[in-house]
Amino acid sequence: MTEPGKRKGLFQQIKEKAFEECRPIQATFELTPRCGMNCRMCYVHLQPDEIPKVGRGRELTAKEWVRMGEQAQKAGVFSLCITGGDPLLHPEFETIWRALAQMGFRITLQTNAYSITEKVEELFYEYPPHEAKITLYGSNDEVYREVCQVEQGFTRVDEGIRKLRELKIPIQLVTTFVKQNVEDKDHIFRYALQHHYAWYYSTCCYPSLRGADTDVRECALSAYDLGCSREVSKEWNENPVFKAEKKPCEYCDLYRTGYVITWDGYMRFCLFLNRPEIDALEESFEENWKTLQEYSESIRWPEKCYTCEIKDKCRRCIATLACNNGGIGKVKDVYCKKIFQLLK
Repeated sequence: MTEPGKRKGLFQQIKEKAFEECRPIQATFELTPRCGMNCRMCYVHLQPDEIPKVGRGRELTAKEWVRMGEQAQKAGVFSLCITGGDPLLHPEFETIWRALAQMGFRITLQTNAYSITEKVEELFYEYPPHEAKITLYGSNDEVYREVCQVEQGFTRVDEGIRKLRELKIPIQLVTTFVKQNVEDKDHIFRYALQHHYAWYYSTCCYPSLRGADTDVRECALSAYDLGCSREVSKEWNENPVFKAEKKPCEYCDLYRTGYVITWDGYMRFCLFLNRPEIDALEESFEENWKTLQEYSESIRWPEKCYTCEIKDKCRRCIATLACNNGGIGKVKDVYCKKIFQLLK
């Protein structure tokens, strides 16, 4: 049996080769914007009656997602992430999952584990995901009520996680901290530790560019609130990692090796963004992949970033700037002022 470390090394070799050849080996299918929760910071969630008002105005059908899978398989993709919203709530989830699983992808499921029904259990018993990344926003129902605006949120999520664990599906927990759950951080950590789950957390949440009605302005934490501005400033100042001459896309994980398909059928390199408008249902996969690469290479930082005195210290990505400043290529003075204050 190959050791885990060696498997990781092999994947890195494959990725480096794919990068050289500009060949896709990883993809993310965002099946739906539907979700059983209503998290304050979500950039994609839409109520069913809002779906016709956004983008294409409809979710892709099972037949269309199967076609996306066949194209990915033919192109050489082997690592596939299925996400949402909560992908389990796509009206044809079972049909989509069966078809994609039978294509042999290494599938990662991203879900909040709020809607793990008996039918879903049976499906995953037959076709288990390689791993499940589960968003965990609190350690009790009260915190879930504040963050996700649902009743018995933690109770249902905990039960869903237990069901996946019984199926021996590897579980990874992911937490986004906002004002409503940051005080619960120690309890969330203990929950992960108690059950021996890998746990990752972030404080990043951005205003939505994709039509979701978020409450980010009211719930997002700032570096100052966390009391870590000194540490952040020291790290950014002492270890500058950005080079203005590098293109924005060069800092993206999917650069030259992957892509995403949005719930309404557009190929992009980042789910936070509302561009480019590459219709995955129209042109051939080869044409769309080529267009995506051309678009990625054409993106530049906002003009002032190239002459800014802290251009090498300001840690940014194209999505961070776009979501916080109203779109790709934009940056507001008030945003820059905050970064200057943080570095000082």
